[in-house]
Amino acid sequence: MAKPPQPASSAAPGTTPGELDLLEQTVSLEGPIAEPRETHGLEPAPIPSAWILDGDPLAREKVLAHSTDGTATAYMWDCTGGRFQWEYPAEEIVHVLQGCAIVEIAGVSRRLHSGDTHVFPAGSRFRWTVPDYVRTVTLRLRSPRSGPLGRRLQAALARNLSAARRG
Repeated sequence: MAKPPQPASSAAPGTTPGELDLLEQTVSLEGPIAEPRETHGLEPAPIPSAWILDGDPLAREKVLAHSTDGTATAYMWDCTGGRFQWEYPAEEIVHVLQGCAIVEIAGVSRRLHSGDTHVFPAGSRFRWTVPDYVRTVTLRLRSPRSGPLGRRLQAALARNLSAARRG
């Protein structure tokens, strides 16, 4: 006897209908469903206790890539709710992937949501308020003078300057 016809699946290729439902389900009759917080291989990166202003924010990070000249590093970073200061010894470009945060400097604040990008200048100090959770990709930039190539260039320039002064 032949099998009865099966309903057509709306699942994307390579997924089962159950997987697709799980990925797309963000609201139920009881209200919003919390987004899963995948670890993405992030490791604990504690915020210095002297910087924490309120709550118990827990931060994690993972190095994603380094530039070949050592002047840039890409990170994934996340943090749970809390308020804290953050000092930027090097310029950082932050892109929010999930959640939101309010950053403030000199009384001026900006709310960063998923999809927003912000530049934090080297030497600055911002106050962060994370209401619940935030996950970012960050590009940390160092001065070319501080990397291996920069040090070699500085040494070569110093030698050339010395030779020019003698000659």
